[in-house]
Amino acid sequence: MGIIEAVFIFILVVLLLVVSHELGHFLTAKWFGIRVDEFGVGLPPRMFGIKRGETLYSINWLPFGGFVRIFGEDEDKDDPRSFSSRGIGVKSLVVAAGVIANVLVGFLILSYVAWHGVPRFEVAIEEVAPNSPAQLAGFVVGDRIVGFEGERLESINVAEVHMYIDSKRGRQAEFLILRNGGELHVFAGPRTNPPEGQGPLGVRINNIQTEIVRKSIFMAPIAGAKMTGNFLKLIAEGMVAFFGSLFTGAEVPGEVVGPIGIAGVAQETFRVGIREFLFLIALLSLHLAVINILPIPALDGGRIAFFVVEKIIRRPIPARVAGYIHSFFFLVLIGFLLWVSWQDIARLI
Repeated sequence: MGIIEAVFIFILVVLLLVVSHELGHFLTAKWFGIRVDEFGVGLPPRMFGIKRGETLYSINWLPFGGFVRIFGEDEDKDDPRSFSSRGIGVKSLVVAAGVIANVLVGFLILSYVAWHGVPRFEVAIEEVAPNSPAQLAGFVVGDRIVGFEGERLESINVAEVHMYIDSKRGRQAEFLILRNGGELHVFAGPRTNPPEGQGPLGVRINNIQTEIVRKSIFMAPIAGAKMTGNFLKLIAEGMVAFFGSLFTGAEVPGEVVGPIGIAGVAQETFRVGIREFLFLIALLSLHLAVINILPIPALDGGRIAFFVVEKIIRRPIPARVAGYIHSFFFLVLIGFLLWVSWQDIARLI
């Protein structure tokens, strides 16, 4: 029953995140009068479809995402209602709309969580490894991390601390800690290649819940926007650290988790409570937004980068050429997905 539950929850999360992403593309294309041939939930083969106006709305057999077929997106069409006939501004907005939708989903969920009640956490230091950056910086057991770089956060958890540490590997990190009722600024340099079992900082940490904080319906969106901004910043910094490690040969910061790992985390979080499950969905949605805006072919950011190149060279890149490039990188991304899935399986064995 555990595996079935994990698969069901994973499919639910993927459908929510990917379909909302595709809905962003769909609604924006419609807004600009671009013809949308199909909006699909799930991936082909098709189970059934209903045509309304010029668009086919389909339900497909593979429940691992969704898609939008926009007229003239992958080929040059001399038609005023085609995607290819539009200017760089409109095309960029249509492509970026998926990323914007994911950010909006994250913001709405975090705002709801803030209104419903957010557990306020501090992160306690439970162990400090000898000769680690944490010990050299002066961390002691019992310290509580409450913020970064001079800013005290309303709530902070272990996941945020790990994300911050990973984003600062090889550089100086600044922690705001509580000790004996007073605040201290502690500076430490997380290691790029830490000893096995210690982590970059050399601490074992745990969440300490202090209270439940509920925002009014008017203040919840402000809290949601602040949390959204903070998470986007941490995710982007972590992404920079990840790609930096690939080019420098350093150890990849943190564990790269694939679909199987996400399914396990989603199942555990769902069992903890709906608030925690919604919080996880918000984080995944923001991760999806950051990943998709990267200027890599096959991703939304890569497509926008092509539009910029076209503007610079003052002529369009043939749709067939762009299609080959995007297809190649799509296969590379699938290969990477298979690799991280294998890592997930290896951790389970």
